[in-house]
Amino acid sequence: MGTTRPKYQQLKNEIEKWIRSGKFQPGEKIPSELELAEQFGFSRQTVRLAISELVHEKWLYKVQGKGTFLTDTLPIKEGLDPQSHLIGVITTYISDYIFPSIIRGIESHLSPEGYSILLLNTDNDLEKEAAALKTVMDKQVDGLIIEPTQSAYPNPNLNLYFTLLEKQIPLVMLHSSYLELSVRSIRSNDRTGGYLAAKHLIDRGHSRLGGIFKADDLQGKYRFKGYLEAIQAHSLPFHPESVQFYTTEQRKQAAAQYVQLIVDSQIQPPTGIVCYNDEIAFDLVKELKQVNLQVPEDISIVSFDNSQLAEAGEVKLTTVHHPKFQMGVKAAECILQDIRQLRAGKKEILEDYVFEPELIIRSSTKPDRR
Repeated sequence: MGTTRPKYQQLKNEIEKWIRSGKFQPGEKIPSELELAEQFGFSRQTVRLAISELVHEKWLYKVQGKGTFLTDTLPIKEGLDPQSHLIGVITTYISDYIFPSIIRGIESHLSPEGYSILLLNTDNDLEKEAAALKTVMDKQVDGLIIEPTQSAYPNPNLNLYFTLLEKQIPLVMLHSSYLELSVRSIRSNDRTGGYLAAKHLIDRGHSRLGGIFKADDLQGKYRFKGYLEAIQAHSLPFHPESVQFYTTEQRKQAAAQYVQLIVDSQIQPPTGIVCYNDEIAFDLVKELKQVNLQVPEDISIVSFDNSQLAEAGEVKLTTVHHPKFQMGVKAAECILQDIRQLRAGKKEILEDYVFEPELIIRSSTKPDRR
């Protein structure tokens, strides 16, 4: 430390550097006045004065009889807006499938930290995404957790994302990300998941595989890529005529159209099918039954997400697990980490957090002995 400034100011600046560097975490106790005095060779009075100013500026707080602690909310760096303690959460859907569990995970971590959430959804529609982004900016949220809309396609709302970043509003993305943005994401390893799903069928003797994958998000792309890699790794032929892609708008007809493809085709039908998610697989079981094809006796099915639908039907789905609640918790942890870094004057882009997949085996698959 230099010698031109008063000793208490030197110590105060040094402690600020500790805090900005992450040496202490929010809520963590710092060394006592005696320990600081001995470490720096200053008097207790000098230490007490430095600590008093840091408490006044809300870097630290004292608890009688326990010590001095780093505050949960760091002082506002010059140029930043005051904190609203409001986090925007934008997902494609809200009330069904895996999304309530994700949202509960987010709330379970943010609420004890004193944050509320502004919850919006896009229905995987780009115009609704634009409206949601404008809303969170109007509400002056401290940070945004967002699930990309149609992430496999070029996004017309990039200007809104750039505005958010210019306003220094931290972003964390769920499930995937936009390749044009340098923003951290919390996601599952969908490529490995696709590989595991196809390999499970191959390991049970299935050599003619089919698939139904989503075309307008990166999750579908990566799941299909893993599926292909498993087929290639086991030297099996790829049958493009047995693979179907669908968009958000085609979702409700996807399973019926695939079954019609099998019925109308002159080719041999697949013995095992990988489905983009449990919703598609659930519908597919019902549609196959309508044409007297039974799961798993005639066709085995593997899907993704391990949602409530996986166990809701007569056939229990073998599925790649989705860490729904845990993903929500991790997204909340990451957005608070990003907010604290920003408030401390850091601009580092932290790494993505990737959950590795786990296959849950149930009754929708069986060995193929044909």
